[in-house]
Amino acid sequence: MSDDKYDVIVPESAAKWIGIVAGLLVPIFFGVVGAQIYGGDGNKTVQVYPLPEE
Repeated sequence: MSDDKYDVIVPESAAKWIGIVAGLLVPIFFGVVGAQIYGGDGNKTVQVYPLPEE
């Protein structure tokens, strides 16, 4: 029997897509999650000073 014949389960372009997902989307996901956890609470207040009288 020859070992040259085998079934291809995953297409050859799968490595490219795995690289894109692992190299781009996963770090973006962790960046967004980290920003939500460690970022500010979102309760930004603005201090308003009264206008001087003329």
